[in-house]
Formats: sequence, structure tokens, C-alpha cells
Amino acid sequence: MTALSDLIAAADQLWPAALAEPWDRPGLAVGDPNSRVTHVHLALDVTDATLAEAANFGADVLFTHHPTLFRPAAEVTTVSWPGRLVYRAVQHGIALFSAHTNADSAAGGVNDVLAGLIGISEPTPLVPNDDDPRVGLGRVGPLSPPTALGQLAADIARALPSTASQVRVAGDFDELVHTVAVCSGAGDSLLDEPAARAADVYVSADLRHHVSIDARARGQRGLINLSHWASEWVWLPVAADQLRHAVPGIEVTVSDLRTDPWDFAIAQ
Repeated sequence: MTALSDLIAAADQLWPAALAEPWDRPGLAVGDPNSRVTHVHLALDVTDATLAEAANFGADVLFTHHPTLFRPAAEVTTVSWPGRLVYRAVQHGIALFSAHTNADSAAGGVNDVLAGLIGISEPTPLVPNDDDPRVGLGRVGPLSPPTALGQLAADIARALPSTASQVRVAGDFDELVHTVAVCSGAGDSLLDEPAARAADVYVSADLRHHVSIDARARGQRGLINLSHWASEWVWLPVAADQLRHAVPGIEVTVSDLRTDPWDFAIAQ
């Protein structure tokens, strides 16, 4: 029998909890570590839709990138948020587990997957971990082959799942990009890192107005702004394969429900 504790141990080997940022809250949020696990369902977020999907699939665990209880719930009721998610998870007998910034930093994790998809060769951490410089937040490295900024953005747009958030670009369409820095999810807090500033283009999601203006004024030649959901969802199929190998005998499925908050865009 595979216990939830076995799954947690395997996840910690793949995406060590020790790599999580101090403010983060990954790991087991709901569930009994001694309970039996036969089916794990992966999604980026715990929402009413992904939880219902996990229940319909007969999953024992909803494994997400984003933690359910990132902020403490004041109550666990059917009318509060995120309390109702906890209530419904317990009601359906579904454990809630997450790997967040630990999966961002880990070797073979979210940022390595995104860097590989973009075409960065031999990526290294943008912000190396103090204890192990081989892991850390973000990735940076040479683009193989060098590509014009506009073409690179188009290639990324085709490689990512489509969303209404789309792919937005700042910079000269024809400028040749040799080095790329990337941070999956919301990464404009890393724009001032020396390696990010030195790269020809910085690729991330949720790039804020003033932060982006400041970065461009400091000399950042290119910015590519992605959908937060799309930049991280690409990791889920890879994570599913890793779990299948690490915990043989369990079924692992991946949700393709788009939890990007935007439903459509109007071109101007």
C-alpha cells in the first residue's frame, strides 16, 4: 500500500521543502499522512473547479503548485474562502498538498522546465541558493540559437498554453537576443538582480507597470510578460512523470483546466 506519507517523502526528494522561501507555505495542508493513496491529480491551483475535477476522477490527493492555505483561513465553512475548499476536500476525502517555491528552485523544477521550453542552454539559477548554488530561484543562460526578440516572443507564445493574458513584449522587435533570464510566475521582484539586468531579455509573469518602467530606464533591453498560469502549468506534465517514476503503482493525472483569472481580451 502507498501511504500519503510515501508520496510526501517522494515529493521532498524531488522538490525539497528546505528550498522553499521563508514566507512560503508548501506541503500538506489537508489530509492524514497514514491514509492510502492510489490516485494523485495535479493542478496549478486549488479552486472549486479543480477540486471537483479531482473528486470526479476519484483522486485521493489534489497536488498543486500554489498552496491552498497560503494565508490562514479564519473559518472552515461552505461560504468562506478558502475555508470552503478545505471543507469540500475533507468532505470528498481528498488530501491537499503543494510544492511551490521549493519546486521553483529545485533542479528539474518549474524554472528548469520553462527555461528548456524557451531554449536556454545550460541554465543556471538567477538567484543561487546560499547552501547549494546549483539550485535557486529563476534561471539564466545563453539562448540557442540567438533569436530576434519578436521571434522569441512568438516562439514562446506558441509553446505555452493559450490564455487571454497573452504574451506582451517591451523592446526592439528585431534586436538579437543572446542571453535570457527567466522566472516562472510573478518574478518582477528579481528584475534588479545583476544576472537579470545583464541578460538581453527577462521573461516572467505579472510584470508590474512601474517596476517594468524602472527596469527599462536602467537599461533592460527586453521584457517578455507571460500569463502566470501558463508559465507554471508547463511544469505539471513533467512533475507527473517524475511522480510516476518515484512512486510506482499510483495513478497520476494532470488537469488542463485554465485557472488563469482572465477569460477574454479585447484588441484595441
